[in-house]
Amino acid sequence: MKYITPIEIADKIISITGINMYENTRQKIYVEHRALMCFILRDKLQMRWTFIANFFMSQGKQMDHAMAIHLVKKYPIYREKNKNLKKIENSFTFENVRIPLDEIDKVNYLEKKYAKIESDYIKLNNKLKNPLVKLVIDIPADKITSAKGRIKRMKAGWDTK
Repeated sequence: MKYITPIEIADKIISITGINMYENTRQKIYVEHRALMCFILRDKLQMRWTFIANFFMSQGKQMDHAMAIHLVKKYPIYREKNKNLKKIENSFTFENVRIPLDEIDKVNYLEKKYAKIESDYIKLNNKLKNPLVKLVIDIPADKITSAKGRIKRMKAGWDTK
């Protein structure tokens, strides 16, 4: 796993678009890209609101946590109207990425992890309710190869009919 920094994310957005999101302007294109950046930091990396605001301020853009919240709430609307935002968002992958724990909104992060685990549990539980799964789940380990062979032959017999 590697650490990813907000500056790396911002630099990539700026290099793709040529838009300097730190400019002190309210022009729509700048606001949309700031919203994209805030959305990525909050939704994808679960960073705290104050950290997001502090990051922008460290880059020369006046912002507070309320503005970061507002931009994240508005981002789906901007993304709906400006399809390029979705393309830029999709250019990032956050698998196997770590961020320093002091930057994470731990409650939000844990709630999302819990929801994913619960969803995975429900899917697995539904699979286990399948009568065929119940039938084969208790096959002794030394008989699995034999059972697989019989099931394959049975399926092959169905295909010839």
